[in-house]
Amino acid sequence: MRPLNLGETLDASIKIVRARWRALATVMLVVGVPIQVATVVIALATMNGHKVGSTFLTPESTSSGHGGDYVAGGTAIIALMILGYLFGTVACYRLVADAYLGRETSAAASLRFAGERLGATLWLGIVLVAGIVAGFFAFILPGIWLAVTWSVAYPAMIVEGTGGLPALGRSTKLVQGRWWATCGRFVVAVVLVTVASAVVGSVLLAPFSDTSTAALVVEAISNLVVSLFATPFLAAVAMLVYFDLRVRKEGWTGDGVAAAPTAAPSARAPERDAFGHPIAPPADTPPSPPPPVPGAAPPRPDDAGPDAAAPAGWAPPVAPEPPAEPRRPPLWDPHPDAGADRDA
Repeated sequence: MRPLNLGETLDASIKIVRARWRALATVMLVVGVPIQVATVVIALATMNGHKVGSTFLTPESTSSGHGGDYVAGGTAIIALMILGYLFGTVACYRLVADAYLGRETSAAASLRFAGERLGATLWLGIVLVAGIVAGFFAFILPGIWLAVTWSVAYPAMIVEGTGGLPALGRSTKLVQGRWWATCGRFVVAVVLVTVASAVVGSVLLAPFSDTSTAALVVEAISNLVVSLFATPFLAAVAMLVYFDLRVRKEGWTGDGVAAAPTAAPSARAPERDAFGHPIAPPADTPPSPPPPVPGAAPPRPDDAGPDAAAPAGWAPPVAPEPPAEPRRPPLWDPHPDAGADRDA
């Protein structure tokens, strides 16, 4: 592990997305397809006069007397998009982190991980949005400062397993002293994604009227296509910025804890995954056999009968020999004459 500059961060993010594009695309398709289908259905059912590219009220919708349905439909669409973005981003975080640290993680495992962390993800999202919006109302600049200061809160929550508020504090601590460098990385990444998204959307939507049903469907397809590269790329940038900050400030080595140069060289840390948790042995690894008990019967297969022969090379345990009795002095004198002379 070593610090990364701006170019290296973007380059590594692109390489990770290219190397794991199958799993990342699978995650985004699993998350994005149902949401885009639901978006089209809700828009057609509730939004009379919907304009492609907007989820807000239009003059056509209010004049036709369906303003209430339009607001309800637009609110539902926004909620679905936010939920899908957060869920897909957390799953991409898991894939990106494991890819950067050289571990294999499937799309299914990443989706399960995102599902297990959904509650914490939503709670952190609510706190983030509330704080940043309040900052923007306070003359805009505090909102910008908070957006950068809390930019690695999600990676901190996911990798370190913290809650919502501790993740905000952790992000604040990591970004402190590196605010401008962190801001520059995210600004460049967002600009790249915005330009690419605009190009894709303009190309796909150019032949259609912005209020037609066909344009609504193509807009959903365009959003799905953009999410296939935009969400994984932004997740990769955020995760690599988080790793870079830990390397610079804590000497992080990729094992989930800060480096400890004073540790004994013979001490071997347990193998950990990308999120700092010890890796359990494979479930199919057979347990080690217990030591033989003196006097026990020879080991046999489970399906062997009582008369089955013992395995080759097995010998019954030998009981230890009892201790020898101490020698006793003889009860008779071996030299009686010598004794008689001594008496004389």
